[in-house]
Amino acid sequence: MSVAHVKGGSPVRRRGAGGVAAPRQIADELRHQNERFSAAVENMSHGLCMFDADERMIICNGNYISIFSLDAKIVRPGIAFLDILKHSVDIGVASQSAEDLYAIRKPYIERAQASTYEEILSDGRIVSITHRPLASGGWVSIYEDITEQRRAEQELKEQHRRFDAALANMSQGLLMYDAEGTLIVRNQRFLDLYKVTPDDFPLGMSQRALLEQMVTAHLSVDGH
Repeated sequence: MSVAHVKGGSPVRRRGAGGVAAPRQIADELRHQNERFSAAVENMSHGLCMFDADERMIICNGNYISIFSLDAKIVRPGIAFLDILKHSVDIGVASQSAEDLYAIRKPYIERAQASTYEEILSDGRIVSITHRPLASGGWVSIYEDITEQRRAEQELKEQHRRFDAALANMSQGLLMYDAEGTLIVRNQRFLDLYKVTPDDFPLGMSQRALLEQMVTAHLSVDGH
């Protein structure tokens, strides 16, 4: 706040007013930044854990604790990375020893190398771990439970296998087109019936082009 100088009428600042306000504003801003950072970390859909150059945890979020079923009273800022691995072994979550798990990660830590790898937990869940080094010498790890994703991928592969097996054992030739009239499936029986090769009728060709190809090759199209 400014007041008028008695003699000259010039404004002067009250002694000490600025000196008190600046540190308080800085402290408030730092508090707000920390609150925003904490909110962002806690609202991530993935687990997050940050470590310093001494391999001690700086911060982690609730999803990290949840994914590995860790005890939040034990896994606190300052705990050594190896001790976290030992804790995961003690509670029966890890499917390997702490030393083996540490040996997998140590090369990435030492080389400050970005990487993504997967870990299978003792209950069969699959966790994708993304390791990102920090300029300060530490690193950030992002954790995602991809169990359902991997199961869906495996189920899709199995469906494809069954579909391919069904096509291969059909006694009839089969062609399948998508909504745009593009060839998306043709079985071996079709190729055998017309004595052609996959290169003669590649997937992706249009129905019109396929018919023209059949006519050009003097193939019978009755019933097809």
